[in-house]
Amino acid sequence: MIRWSALAVAVVLACTALSGCAVAPRASRPVVEAYAEPGTAAARVRAATEHAATIGIDGVTLTEDGSGLEPLPDQVRSLARTAHRGGAGAELLVSNFSESLGDFSPDTGTALLAHAATRRHVARELAALAARNHLDGVQIDLESLRARDRAGLVAFAAALESAVHDELGAEAPVTMAVMASTSAAGFRETGYDLRALAEHVDRFVLMTYDQHGPWSRPGSVGSLPWAQRVVAAAEREGLPADRIDLGIAGYGYVWGGRTTGQVSPARARAVAGHAARWSERTGEWSATLPDGRELHWSDARSYRARVALAQRLGLHGVALWSLTTQALPD
Repeated sequence: MIRWSALAVAVVLACTALSGCAVAPRASRPVVEAYAEPGTAAARVRAATEHAATIGIDGVTLTEDGSGLEPLPDQVRSLARTAHRGGAGAELLVSNFSESLGDFSPDTGTALLAHAATRRHVARELAALAARNHLDGVQIDLESLRARDRAGLVAFAAALESAVHDELGAEAPVTMAVMASTSAAGFRETGYDLRALAEHVDRFVLMTYDQHGPWSRPGSVGSLPWAQRVVAAAEREGLPADRIDLGIAGYGYVWGGRTTGQVSPARARAVAGHAARWSERTGEWSATLPDGRELHWSDARSYRARVALAQRLGLHGVALWSLTTQALPD
């Protein structure tokens, strides 16, 4: 909560009385989306609706051949009900995540995007699935795509826009999660024509996390300077600031030993103990342990630093991944 000093209040009152001072309006607070995965506690989702406008529910995956959708996880409908009871909207994520690979499948993405009939079929199936399960919109989360997928992704977004509006109404949103890049070439090489996509997508979530991970040397999960460069690159490629959400990690990574991989902020803090160090520059915590392990993680303090960054940049909002590993901070 912002508290004004007595002097500031006096100045505002004096300006009002004299009608001679121009007071610049404060930037509006960023709108919040929080992601929930099947298995996320309903109580955590309900608590998140106190601050989140939207709960993004992960969701449904494409079949390996890209021609259809796998069965919807059982908990999706109940998570949507929980979001609605708390006054938040709920949107269904669709992804090309492959259980057999344990990662996002470029081939599955290409199989969907390469053919007009497949794009139309999956778009209609998605919109109908969202309608049957009382979701308010659909978010495209196709990752690890390739340059050759750009035109197909735009065409799929257009087909989904039409199908969602037919099934859910003209105001129902189509949104998109976008892998982070700091250059035009980076976005294009990972399948995004952002300027063309903006014709069909209402809001873009820049996934400004996973700057480093177990696949790389140790480093920030998503430092503040890097996130700002990602936003700048997206804007240069045609995305308006007021349609961008800044992605925020609610997790961390540990490198070394037998525990390399993702950790929750609470677990990272417990492991790091007195070795934990906060960086104002990156807006994250880190620790190097005597046994050689290194940790970097993002927590509630990191979240607030990124909300401030989104507000400073004039962005639409922020998006926390995910409620499974971290409760949405106040």
